[in-house]
Amino acid sequence: MKKFIAGLMVAAMGFAAPAVAEELPSEYTVEMWNVDPEDRSRRMVFSEEVVQVAPGATVEWLATDRSHNVEFISGPDGADLPKRSKMNEDFAHTFSEPGVYVYVCTPHATMGMIGIVVVGEATAEQIEAAADAKVRGSSKKKLAELIDSL
Repeated sequence: MKKFIAGLMVAAMGFAAPAVAEELPSEYTVEMWNVDPEDRSRRMVFSEEVVQVAPGATVEWLATDRSHNVEFISGPDGADLPKRSKMNEDFAHTFSEPGVYVYVCTPHATMGMIGIVVVGEATAEQIEAAADAKVRGSSKKKLAELIDSL
């Protein structure tokens, strides 16, 4: 009888345990490209336009091609946005505050060179706030597409 009760307890615990969520990466690398090497129609782009990472993760942007940088234009309330990176230099940032961050390549922002970093799980309010980021030119349409993908 004791074995039967112990078996029921183990089975009940197994059913009560939440499903293990896919773990988010703690490191991520994004390249800055003049032309996507796999799709030459994509010009002035980041290799990954939407990145989702765990809180505390570090994202590194590689200056694969010249004339690019990273400038954050929007982030969660209360988060300190990193300063604009230098042109032609690799850049890394560790994200401690969960939320949605929008960034551009400063000289190519109007051409649609824009990206999003989602730290943790984004709320509807965070996504809506990111959609209101001030962008111009082709980045308006691109931001709307990226937001729709979240």
